[in-house]
Amino acid sequence: MHSDDFFDLIDRLAQADRIETASKIMERFLQERGLHNGAYAALNMPTPGGARPLLAVTYSGEWQKHYAQSGYVDLDPIVRAGLGGFLPIDWAEIDRSDPVIRKFFGEAQELDVGLNGLSIPMRGRAGEFALFTVTSNETGAAWRSLKQELLRDLVMLAFNFHAAALRSCAPGPEAPIHLPQREAACLRWKALGKTDDEIARILGISSHTVRFHLESARARLNTANTTHTVAKALALGLISMSYEPNHLLAKKRNRPDNGGPPISGR
Repeated sequence: MHSDDFFDLIDRLAQADRIETASKIMERFLQERGLHNGAYAALNMPTPGGARPLLAVTYSGEWQKHYAQSGYVDLDPIVRAGLGGFLPIDWAEIDRSDPVIRKFFGEAQELDVGLNGLSIPMRGRAGEFALFTVTSNETGAAWRSLKQELLRDLVMLAFNFHAAALRSCAPGPEAPIHLPQREAACLRWKALGKTDDEIARILGISSHTVRFHLESARARLNTANTTHTVAKALALGLISMSYEPNHLLAKKRNRPDNGGPPISGR
């Protein structure tokens, strides 16, 4: 997927207020990345019906029925790993020494879930928990390469999908968050794949100042890392992928505040 297409997808997801709309966007992402299945599951959503799980999956009806009838929600090793941590979960790294866990993954493969998977756990201010998953039939080195290529975009997609799910559930209003222009600009360029040094040259500031703004935005948005911060800023509409105020760009003959060479106009 071309980066412009991906950010167009994220922009549309950031505007979605129905879980059905978000699910169609997820399906497009799966198709364009050559992935096999996708799933979003959330618990304790901040709504009157929040006690019931909120689901959006592309798994076969046969697997969904078997999962429910077998009571797998109580022993699913991916859900357990998500509840116990914050980091992305590569299914290939799940301990399968327990015969029950081997049986779980064996039946999942038989019912066309996918040979490998990557899951992103998420937690919200209201105590909700969500897990966003994609699966692939790639194995070995091909899967490891795909995972490395996919991870940043998947985190961004997951948090924006969760934000759309919250809007779909019509949660109570939150206090508005404001990002200063420099913080928003640094996050925007990070989302476009720029390094700290490249952002410094674009904005005419030092790389140290760029890191300061990114860390400030992370603290303001209460996020775990820069990727999480970018994803949340996009989900909240605090940054735009298609617009950068001209007055924030480095001007001709301006010098960055680290005393480097003049910056050319852009």
